[in-house]
Amino acid sequence: MKICLSFLKNASPVKTKAIKPVALLTAFCVALTLSWQTQAETKRRHAYAINNVTVIDGNGGTPLKRQSVWVEDGVIKGLGKAGSLSLPDYVQVIDGRGKYLLPGFIDTNVHASIYGNARRKETVVKYGERNDELVLEFVQRQLKRGVTTVRDSYGSLMPLMQVRDDIEAGKAVGPRMLVAGNIIGWGGPFSLTFSLIKESDLTLFQQKWNDSIAQGVGEETMDMGPEELRKAINDYLDKGPNFLKYGGTSHFGYPSLIGFSPRTQKVIVEEAHKRGLVAETHATSPEALRMAVEAGIDLIQHPEILSRRYPQDLIDMIVEKDVICAMRSNTFTGDMWQKHLQRRNAALKALENAPAPVTSAEQRARNGRLGEFYEIERDNAIRLIKAGCRVTIATDNYQGKAPEFRKSPKSIDQEAGIGSLLAIEGLVELGMSEMEAIVAATKNGAIAARGLKQFGTVEVGKSADLLLLDANPLKDIRNIRRQSMVMAKGKVINTEKLPQQVIFYTGV
Repeated sequence: MKICLSFLKNASPVKTKAIKPVALLTAFCVALTLSWQTQAETKRRHAYAINNVTVIDGNGGTPLKRQSVWVEDGVIKGLGKAGSLSLPDYVQVIDGRGKYLLPGFIDTNVHASIYGNARRKETVVKYGERNDELVLEFVQRQLKRGVTTVRDSYGSLMPLMQVRDDIEAGKAVGPRMLVAGNIIGWGGPFSLTFSLIKESDLTLFQQKWNDSIAQGVGEETMDMGPEELRKAINDYLDKGPNFLKYGGTSHFGYPSLIGFSPRTQKVIVEEAHKRGLVAETHATSPEALRMAVEAGIDLIQHPEILSRRYPQDLIDMIVEKDVICAMRSNTFTGDMWQKHLQRRNAALKALENAPAPVTSAEQRARNGRLGEFYEIERDNAIRLIKAGCRVTIATDNYQGKAPEFRKSPKSIDQEAGIGSLLAIEGLVELGMSEMEAIVAATKNGAIAARGLKQFGTVEVGKSADLLLLDANPLKDIRNIRRQSMVMAKGKVINTEKLPQQVIFYTGV
């Protein structure tokens, strides 16, 4: 603009024929100035400095006090003592005094789509064609609570990938998404492996829905030899999932049926690793889980859910191989655990004068009333944590039934976003320090996503997925609820506006 003004100032007196070029130059200079202003405004909208803040960077070290964190173009561009950074004029300053800056949380196991099961038939029929809208509503609820990355480990692959790609392209607001689609070896939500429903009892709709979820890697894969399975796995990977999850057992806990042989499990793991992807399993018996660990899996979803307590040598193997333990700590801690204890005490009282079980089925029913498997879960989780397993949160937060089909509200421990915070708090109850719980929900989650180079900690060059808290979570882990700002990929999120479209959300 200075060049334009100098030229105009030194120009000769204008004759009639000279007016047009000068006018054009003036217009050009004005346009150039507006363009510069627009660019500056654009930069201002995407550049921030959070000043005088305490940084808990996710690596587990001593918090950094009185820091300045410079964010621009979606990444952390600078980090240092307040006043030490040379910041451009266009940077927006956020006062961080008395506040705590963390990496955004990562939930390693959610179910954002509706997929159905024996109890959710009506929901799938009514809302199946709106799955992309429901996925977006769900993941926005996760982001609303400071969860900036989610891994969806079972659901409807096509709408999940569509929303994932829309968020990545900036067409939609949401957290980073990684999706698996079907659990390999399971036949869809109305199948024998998932819901104990015989094919002869299925409607045509349910059969088609099973196929839409299974995507060619359903129950038939359990009958395949290694090379046939290898082709099926690669055909599935070509569709675009971000990681592979397979059924080391069927969905249910009893009877716990092993799905794949040791050599076919190795095929699944190998093909995932060839593409740089994570391979993980759902396995509900110690021997099935042992086979999966020996096959080279990277992660166990809800490792605490076993038919019995862990053999110590299996825990030792998990620690030695550094297999990530993705726990549903939201479901057996806090209020959920207290409710269990109340139910157990009531059941013990009711069974005081009951006759002894006569059959093994009666014994299992009695154990069920007492919540024996629930206690096994909690005990397994405590032992895995104490042994030093690498733990992250994996809530199983799910959509469930449409609100109009529920007889009672969905349990809050698996509500999108809220369940994630409860899971972090639950890790402390299970024996972790507050710092260890934060590392589990940030850095370890990024490792589970094979994304630690890009996100998961507060470090220069990493994605600006940040959470600003009004109180110190190291003094009380429940302070993770006191959020004053959520930032995803460098953009400040208006959490009050999320979800943008309400379909299933009940305001919880």
